[in-house]
Amino acid sequence: MPQTRREFLVSASTLAGVAALTADVAKIVAAAAAARSDAAPRPRRYVKSTCAQCVNFCGIEVKVEDGAIRTIYPDAARAPYYNVGICPKGVAGGLNTFNPYRLKKPLRRTNPRKGLDQDPGWVEISWEEAFETMAARMRAIRADDPRKLVWQHGHGKYLIGDNFPKAFAEAFGTPNVVHRTTSCEAARHVADELTWGYHGFLPDLEHCNLLLNFGGNYYEGEQFSRWLDHTAVAAQERGMKIVVIEPRQSHCAAKADEWIPIRPGTDAVLLLGMAKILIEDATLDTDFLCQYTNAPHLVGADGRLRRDADGLPLVWAADAGRAIAHVEGVRPALRGGTGTDGAPATTAFDLFARSLEGITPAYVEDVTGVPAGTVERLARELGREARVGATVRLDGKPHRHRPVALHTFRGLVAKQHGLQTWRAGLLVQMLLGSIDAVGGINLHNVYSHPEYFEPSKVEYPPNRIDLQRSVFFPHAHHNVAQQVARSIADPKRFGLEYRPEMQIFYATNRPFSTADARGQFEGLTSTFNVVIDIAMTELAAMADIVLPDLTYLESWHLSPTRYTVRTKHTAIRQPVANAYDIPYDAYSILWELAKRLGMRDEYVRRINKRWKLKRYPLETGRDYSARAFVEHAWKEKTGGKSFEHALEHGFQGQRLEESGVYLSGVAKHFAAPGGPKMHFYAEQLVGTLEKVREVKAKRGLDAIDLDAYRIALAPLPRREHAFPTPHREANELPLYLITYKRMYRNQSGCTALNPILNALGPDTDENFVLVNRATAIELGIGDGDEVVVETRVGKVWGKPLLTETIRPDTVAVSYHYGHVAPGLPAFAKKGIWINSVLESHPDPVSGMDSFNDTKCRVYRSDKAERNA
Repeated sequence: MPQTRREFLVSASTLAGVAALTADVAKIVAAAAAARSDAAPRPRRYVKSTCAQCVNFCGIEVKVEDGAIRTIYPDAARAPYYNVGICPKGVAGGLNTFNPYRLKKPLRRTNPRKGLDQDPGWVEISWEEAFETMAARMRAIRADDPRKLVWQHGHGKYLIGDNFPKAFAEAFGTPNVVHRTTSCEAARHVADELTWGYHGFLPDLEHCNLLLNFGGNYYEGEQFSRWLDHTAVAAQERGMKIVVIEPRQSHCAAKADEWIPIRPGTDAVLLLGMAKILIEDATLDTDFLCQYTNAPHLVGADGRLRRDADGLPLVWAADAGRAIAHVEGVRPALRGGTGTDGAPATTAFDLFARSLEGITPAYVEDVTGVPAGTVERLARELGREARVGATVRLDGKPHRHRPVALHTFRGLVAKQHGLQTWRAGLLVQMLLGSIDAVGGINLHNVYSHPEYFEPSKVEYPPNRIDLQRSVFFPHAHHNVAQQVARSIADPKRFGLEYRPEMQIFYATNRPFSTADARGQFEGLTSTFNVVIDIAMTELAAMADIVLPDLTYLESWHLSPTRYTVRTKHTAIRQPVANAYDIPYDAYSILWELAKRLGMRDEYVRRINKRWKLKRYPLETGRDYSARAFVEHAWKEKTGGKSFEHALEHGFQGQRLEESGVYLSGVAKHFAAPGGPKMHFYAEQLVGTLEKVREVKAKRGLDAIDLDAYRIALAPLPRREHAFPTPHREANELPLYLITYKRMYRNQSGCTALNPILNALGPDTDENFVLVNRATAIELGIGDGDEVVVETRVGKVWGKPLLTETIRPDTVAVSYHYGHVAPGLPAFAKKGIWINSVLESHPDPVSGMDSFNDTKCRVYRSDKAERNA
């Protein structure tokens, strides 16, 4: 490799290097003491920036001495807007930068055979050779079929932003830019988009009195964690009750007022059972349902909403005793009647209520394992605390007051029917009117994409390699990350008219991070692969060229931020070091390639459009450094505020008007009779199913199982959405297998490489198989044993952790461990690569991968079996 340990130790940045090289805290302390005793003065400065160790984008203040990062603190000035503190990953971020295991020079593969069992035969090359090798291939591809170039990023989206790769791809002519959303929370996003026209919500914790958290893990690693954590604590101290519903007792469940251990995958039935109780008890916000949603709209026998000659939806007007267009002055009834022709007038609400027949508390208990009494108590407590009909005055104006909220993230939706499961959660909140109410959930950018209310185009043949919005994943509004490798391995199966020849990967370890992970590597054997990263990951081991990247502490960016219910801010990230004098990052790599391909001016025009640079656009005919771009973008986003303010403070914050928080979403876009409404009933899915049926018949697509799509594209969530494929088929396997995220490991390539995060003790440097103690005793498993986790995909070996904090029928393994790449140090390889044995049954609607549906058996390891 380019630099030896000894060479690193004698480099200028000794202190941080020593910390990165050792897990011995005493040596680190001794080195720090020696540094403090050094008589020579050390230049010291503090730099305001933004963390990018995960997707929370916390404000940080970095202490720099003599060119080395000494300490990273939370930025106290950012606390009123987002984060009060930072997590261990953020504190340890400097060790990513001053890490001797980092990539430092471009590398070229000499062994044409690709596989994790192959030695790539790396040789160092110059940047010039790397650029010209890439450009030559890209010129040929562009002249032939630009779609044969694929760009994939994961965390790279947050390091330079995805607007640059998208602008580059548009200038090049390929549609194939693929992010990781289906490995994260895509189903939740698409459920939102089908329901209210965009995605993203936060519980209004400052006013909420009861929070039901379905598998969200905001004390560790989900989006908005560093706001949700301290805000939830403050709300509990104020008196808010938190109930966590999940199979494993996470940190959120441990700190909650109540933990309800539900059987994996069955949340939809619990939510539908609660909805049935609310309807039977008449605990309904009828005014909200009739004014803001399409629940009172009449539905025909074909599943379509009934409309008049002008296209206006029909409702049942009880005072008129007939179906009538929903216009000003008409008061729709939530339930229908009988029209003058004798035919029943069925509302969307009627259909939903009828679909709940049989989902009794006893049935819910049988399916979910949640006691019937708990189901009834929880539903009625939710209904009571919702205070249906109550108002509260803010800024002198009355607002709906519904201080209950449902929250979730990956835990609820990383399933085959994750979209419909969260749709069930949204419907429960619509019944209570708690959406965009004081104390409920606050929606983000409501109805900013009206096209989400329309049926999918159901594209075939697909244009994109990930099959986004094609007949296979018709409402995948977000990139289908795990599909790319499968499409490349067998393009004819999916009707693709081309086969990619080159892939560029930026800050992602895509194949390692999906379900059925080992199968992903087949799609990397037939393409020329370029990897831009800081670590020699499993993906890098499959590359033809590897390019080092700058870390987030070495590079510029107009940083993403996390808004909150009452705040928003604009921030920058600015460099504080360049530990190895690396001359390029992904930003400048794209500029260099654009120039060599003769498309720089078109790239500039696309950047201006993507970043919406109107007052401060980039000019054609020249290059822009990352710093120069950030200055343009900062001024654009802040209305011309001085860049000196950005350099000094790192951000500009804004507090929102209290009243506007609740009046800018649902109340603004869905109140007008005859206008758009929240989709209680997702009619667009009915139209999409019709198109899927037509395409299958016309094209003879054996890969489309109409029965499966009929269930997945139901306009209302159904009980069938609680029974994913492995739960129905793998009856011989007795245990459910779920995964979860831990604080210390995230963005697996870079934090797995961080020695400090992997040297805090046995609880952090590897993962384990979480097994209920009673189950372990029954299986003859004890502390200190090695166990096998066996699924229909394969086997992995690991250490069990016996506990009472998980259901007896469930085992759990965190998913950021067990690396196998030869280029990673030994400490990164500890633990279990659980993704390698997960079944993959993506949600047919959104493309979301299924990380929490697999079944397994667990047993004591036999050394002979392990060595075979």
